Amino acid sequence: MPAPAAKSSIADTFTRLLRLTLPAGPEVTLGQLMEASEERLGAAARSGPIHEQLIASRLRDNPRDYRRWELEHSRLLERVLKAPRRAMQATALLSLGFSLTHRRALFEFLRLHALRGWQRRQLLAHFHGGHSYSQAMVAEHGVYLRSAASLICVEHIGASTLVHPAFGDPLLKYQQAYVEYFRTYCHSAMTPQGASESDTAETLLPVLKFDLLELRTKLLAMPVEPVARAPAARARTKSKPKPPESPAASAKR
Repeated sequence: MPAPAAKSSIADTFTRLLRLTLPAGPEVTLGQLMEASEERLGAAARSGPIHEQLIASRLRDNPRDYRRWELEHSRLLERVLKAPRRAMQATALLSLGFSLTHRRALFEFLRLHALRGWQRRQLLAHFHGGHSYSQAMVAEHGVYLRSAASLICVEHIGASTLVHPAFGDPLLKYQQAYVEYFRTYCHSAMTPQGASESDTAETLLPVLKFDLLELRTKLLAMPVEPVARAPAARARTKSKPKPPESPAASAKR
């Protein structure tokens, strides 16, 4: 006969109730996140690293492209804020950081690797199917600019507002691992079947993918510190005015 389950102690019950009633910190609005994003993008255009300056300037110099980025970025952040609690929003923001890393990967690979014409066409056909080469290149360039710009902003928000400990070096490590995985995947897609390089890539890809998913799971599981709600200001009454305090008393207070 199985042993009866142990009853929860009063302390355990109190702890659960305390977690349920613990303040989640001040609410973050979409307007605040968009304002922080626009300020971060402006700072990137003025004085960021060269690659950030190029991304931000190209978007900001084209009103149509900037407006499209603004609408897309707003929708992405809106999804993040649908999570009911601050810690869950921070985790959702981290997941968004992963997705943006993936979305910018193809054009970044094309930009960094000197591919022959047929290799570029073959790779774009692999991802874009029946679209023409020129249409696919234009589309990927736009996706890259918008995704890279949003990632700049998301990393800033994740380090300052919806704080998650994975933003910074841990996310950078994931990005580097994804670059390696995606590079191997692209070379596999461009290599003719039966070639020795194709066999090597097909052997390596499952290992890289496993390591990447394991790292992603580890980062998502990192605990998010709760944000304490600011104490409410005491209401001032219109009773007798208090005498002014001495400097010594003010200092003690």
